[in-house]
Amino acid sequence: MCFISITRLRVKSFISLPRFFVANEASIKVLIQTRGFVEGKELVDKNLTFWTMTMWEAENNMKEFRNSLPHRKAMQKLPDWCDEASYLHWMQEEKVLPDWQTAYEKMITEGKTTKVRFPSANQINKDYQPIKWTKSERMLLPKARMNKKSN
Repeated sequence: MCFISITRLRVKSFISLPRFFVANEASIKVLIQTRGFVEGKELVDKNLTFWTMTMWEAENNMKEFRNSLPHRKAMQKLPDWCDEASYLHWMQEEKVLPDWQTAYEKMITEGKTTKVRFPSANQINKDYQPIKWTKSERMLLPKARMNKKSN
């Protein structure tokens, strides 16, 4: 069994992108070192939409990362940076990350929205556009596995 966590964020303005990217990279540095992180991936889609998908040994491992200082700081800025934000968690038997189409379908049917200051109509109706740009995917591996790969 493993725990899957998916997030979808739409940054409302190019003005917020630099701060969003800095916060994202700070979170990624902690993510890859967090105990129980198995692997993940992130995707930049059209219209400044950002997806993350992470796999964990257990939910408490994900919560440890979620509560880390860089991630917590980023989450505090999210209501100002984004006009759409949602997340989804589930347990599954297979230790394989789902594909992006599965992530999208589950987000539409089971996802939970996060409060943003100025929600878009899509956020209010949970009517998100399908994922278009899957070639912009970045794989995320635990630091220990990255070190083994480079040796």
